[in-house]
Amino acid sequence: MIATSNLGSARMITTTPPIGILIDLPFGVLMWTSTAHFLLITVMNEDSAFALLRILRGINAPIYAAIRLIKPNFIISRLLPLYAALILFILRYYLLPLVLGFDVWGFANMPLERLLLSAKSDLGL
Repeated sequence: MIATSNLGSARMITTTPPIGILIDLPFGVLMWTSTAHFLLITVMNEDSAFALLRILRGINAPIYAAIRLIKPNFIISRLLPLYAALILFILRYYLLPLVLGFDVWGFANMPLERLLLSAKSDLGL
């Protein structure tokens, strides 16, 4: 099991160029924080003073400002985090591999997710 995780870590470095990892990691973090933001505002007010919600709003504010420029008018503001996560997923899954020249065969093969899964197996979880 450990040998497999070591191979998985080495495979990540050899199949994904380092620039791909460096570009994908911030987009991946923004995608997951946008998803978490959407999940939180489905059960809370958008302008809540809850600390985690304020942190997520602060992290995602620049991407939301950029997404507002391209979002259709029928998407309400409560769906903006979900729309941003979808745009970031499309960017990470289709555009980045095409531009940087690496293959993504599934969701678990994306650089951030592969890194997290290899860390999970290294920890024995």
